[in-house]
Amino acid sequence: MDSSHLTSANNKFALDLFKIVFAEKHKENVFVSPFSISAALAMTHLGAKEATAQGIAKALCWQPDTECEIKEQFQAYLSLLKTPSDKFKLSTANRIFLQEGFMILDHFKTKANKYFLAEPVNADFVKQAETERQKINGWVSKETEDKIKDLLSAGAIDSLTRMIIVNAIYFKGSWDVKFDERQTQPIPFKLALGQTKPVPMMCAKKKYAYSENQDLKCKAIEIPYKGKELSMIIILPTEDFGLQGLIETLDRDKLDHLVSSLGPPRGDVILNLPKFEVTSSHSLEESLSALGMSDAFNIHTANFSGITGEADLFISAVIHKAFIKVSEEGTEAAAATAVLMARKCAVIKCPKFVADHPFLYLIKDNRANGLILFIGAIEDPML
Repeated sequence: MDSSHLTSANNKFALDLFKIVFAEKHKENVFVSPFSISAALAMTHLGAKEATAQGIAKALCWQPDTECEIKEQFQAYLSLLKTPSDKFKLSTANRIFLQEGFMILDHFKTKANKYFLAEPVNADFVKQAETERQKINGWVSKETEDKIKDLLSAGAIDSLTRMIIVNAIYFKGSWDVKFDERQTQPIPFKLALGQTKPVPMMCAKKKYAYSENQDLKCKAIEIPYKGKELSMIIILPTEDFGLQGLIETLDRDKLDHLVSSLGPPRGDVILNLPKFEVTSSHSLEESLSALGMSDAFNIHTANFSGITGEADLFISAVIHKAFIKVSEEGTEAAAATAVLMARKCAVIKCPKFVADHPFLYLIKDNRANGLILFIGAIEDPML
């Protein structure tokens, strides 16, 4: 399938957003699903107008002449994910929770269903805000195999909430060649100058796609999942504590070049990779405003008249939560994003690849030109 415009925009958005979130949560293990966030925001873009629409498109790295193609490619990719695979599980779901009696345009509903396979379901935020919060959290938990719980915390919804657009994504895949648990042993992981912590380090020696980049001062390795349609890329700074500099330097073009330089698997590589598990939560209003969509959060200027016919809504919050677990068997990852919209009356030798120091990683779908589904950084595998 052709997903070139979607993948290009999504992967640039992935790095732009991750840089901001990483800087905000420095020294934490950060993990997000840029695809989940972009899918939820793309649905809000369907009803945005004028400067609000332009700001969301800018944040999502859409080019003005590719917006239609991107939405069509969302449709094609989401349809692809509806086809089950016997090699891995990758699924995503979109849902619009709508205040009962709150009228939205048929045009918006039609486009949401066409491009994002999303249908509105009634909710009663006015009288039953807490009950509806639990229902939404329950739906997210179900769609992510219970890996994302309590996406919306107590008090996140109130009587002024009119619509919540939610995306959930789940992935579980076994490595194409699993690590031997008998080879896993404690190895010191470098946390800071002179400070280490023993972590369970997996070990394998086999043919991997591997590359070293002198300009970026890093090395990269690709670990395929069963079927080789999806894979994990580990990007390890050459310097023990060069992760911050690497992330600041990296852009989409440099990342594309780094990934393409991996090529096919060649000679044997000794790979040491820590087991890790991360749950990461984010409120993204400031991060997304920094990327250009502040208008959507502004009670005075937000224009979502494409949803109701009136400019009476604004985005009150964008909440994201993501989970990943990496082990000898493979990887399990999940994420969910909620866009809360409220009425405006409210105000709110064998080469060695030893990942024994902070590193960047991502999971991409090779069927969609390397679409980045998840991206993260490990500062301490035992956090």
